[in-house]
Amino acid sequence: MASQGVIFLTNFQPISDHILTFFRYTGNTSAQWGLKGWPKLARILVAEDDVVLLGAIRDTLELDGHGVCGVTNGVQAMEAFSHFRPELIVADVIMPQMDGFELYRRVRRQSPRMAIPFVFISARDAAQAVQHVAYTNSTYLRKPFGPKELLEKVRKFLG
Repeated sequence: MASQGVIFLTNFQPISDHILTFFRYTGNTSAQWGLKGWPKLARILVAEDDVVLLGAIRDTLELDGHGVCGVTNGVQAMEAFSHFRPELIVADVIMPQMDGFELYRRVRRQSPRMAIPFVFISARDAAQAVQHVAYTNSTYLRKPFGPKELLEKVRKFLG
């Protein structure tokens, strides 16, 4: 059974250092075990600048059995992407430093053979998001949303 660990993020270290510290702390170098020792369903990267919403999304996904890496902006998400190797990305459309659409473009450039699905979330008008997700392996979730809606979107891509 994997140990539970806590990560305290500071502005002094890149996110990759925190991820590696977490794996060393828990002894879980493969990141393959979820809550209570059950195999994780999927690795999901969540990029959301509202830390309260980020925590709620992370809790919902972890309780559903997924491994979750949460970050607060697109730059941190790109840094975590190469270490965490997510199977799905949940990204806020409007974030500081890099928005969700730019994150999508950079992930596609960095890993063109991997069609990692995106769930875009935003409180803004869905017109831009709907136009964007019409031709990508993505979907859109309008804020506010509940755990049920989030899990429906996630399960759509993960099966």
